[in-house]
Amino acid sequence: MWDMKVAEGGLDEVGDFVAMLHDYDSWLVSAQYPHLYETLEWEEPPRVVKQVLRHARAGETRICWDLLTRITGGSVLTGEAPEFAPWAGEPELYLHFLVTRVRFRQLSMAALVDDARAQAGRCGVRLLRTHCWTGEDGRFVREYEELGFTATLEFEELRLDGSFWRGQVLQTRV
Repeated sequence: MWDMKVAEGGLDEVGDFVAMLHDYDSWLVSAQYPHLYETLEWEEPPRVVKQVLRHARAGETRICWDLLTRITGGSVLTGEAPEFAPWAGEPELYLHFLVTRVRFRQLSMAALVDDARAQAGRCGVRLLRTHCWTGEDGRFVREYEELGFTATLEFEELRLDGSFWRGQVLQTRV
């Protein structure tokens, strides 16, 4: 449907996944969101690398390829929400780390969200949730809303440096 293929990722794709996270953040900083970099936490190795490796080992990563078999996006899909997202009151799938190459952003995001909805349906789960940075202009929230999500809970997550990362939890019914 989107000229993209999505399937379970593994350790072979972790390098590409982490590179997309870095490239994505770099694009955001230089193109539109100069203050985003200040909200990121870095350690050696970065916490996000450890998290993606853990999810890949657990079979929870999803990778998007184009027709030429180039990796264009990735995400993590679990049955658990992060600490800042309160229990939904029902079983859910939670979409974490949705990231794409800039060039394929819209198609890859749509394919990964469609894949998450399909996975939820196969699991008999009716609720799919995710979260994003609210940013200065709310663009990311609007992108998820265009994909069928509804904004629910705003939150602030305390970072190691004492600053806060502002975010929005979103949900959609499957």
